[in-house]
Amino acid sequence: MMPSFFIAHGAPLLAIENNAYTEALNQLPGLLPRKPRAIVIFSAHWEAYDQMVGTMDTFPTIHDFGGFPQALYEIEYPAKGEREVADETIRLLQEAGIPVALNTTRGLDHGHWVVLRHIYPDADIPVVALSVNPNLTVKEQYQIGKALSPLRAKDVLILGSGGTVHNFSYMDLRESDSNTFEWAEQFEDWLQTTLTDWNVEDLANYRELAPHAEKAVPAYGTEHFVSLVYVMGAADDERTAKRLHMSIRYGSLSHTLWQFGDAK
Repeated sequence: MMPSFFIAHGAPLLAIENNAYTEALNQLPGLLPRKPRAIVIFSAHWEAYDQMVGTMDTFPTIHDFGGFPQALYEIEYPAKGEREVADETIRLLQEAGIPVALNTTRGLDHGHWVVLRHIYPDADIPVVALSVNPNLTVKEQYQIGKALSPLRAKDVLILGSGGTVHNFSYMDLRESDSNTFEWAEQFEDWLQTTLTDWNVEDLANYRELAPHAEKAVPAYGTEHFVSLVYVMGAADDERTAKRLHMSIRYGSLSHTLWQFGDAK
């Protein structure tokens, strides 16, 4: 049985950085019981009304950002698609009554490849790309993840790429690793307790219950937070959560790595 993971993709620069967080990502394959057959990954940067499931023979790399060093635009992550796993993903969603569609034209955005190149730098694991819908309720997002839980027993690694504290209005880009805002830490502390207790009810009401939720997850940017909900739902059959890493960059940009379920 594969665990599922939430992985913060941070700023695009993370793709070429070496720090404690990228080291934690480098070590993630060692936490798995075996090499995955495929990776199913939700990206905060692919929003769609219906659940989209993407596969291609080889995914092109989308550089969906601007104003960064040229080295970032030269990165390619030529992951192969996996049509059989994509079809199985669609079947599971359809059986759960979830509107779903196949996409065979969209490449991997930086929410996908920034984290994947740290975990599997050789792009040697086939990928199925998934969209997110921030307009759904937390419970609906959780149910989508839950519908995909059977994939974990078929050696499919389910990942969610986004950010738990992600608000450009409060980031201090002059500061890299120091002067963390207290409110950001308080939100992460609340989230750690809520997820570890598997309190889906409180999570569904995080806007009212979590300290500084309006700063951590701005109303205009919930897509980064909801990736976590999908992959938590994928481990509903075990309901174990473990925060493997947490650090904060630029005052308030969280680098968090969460494992849901156990490796078996």
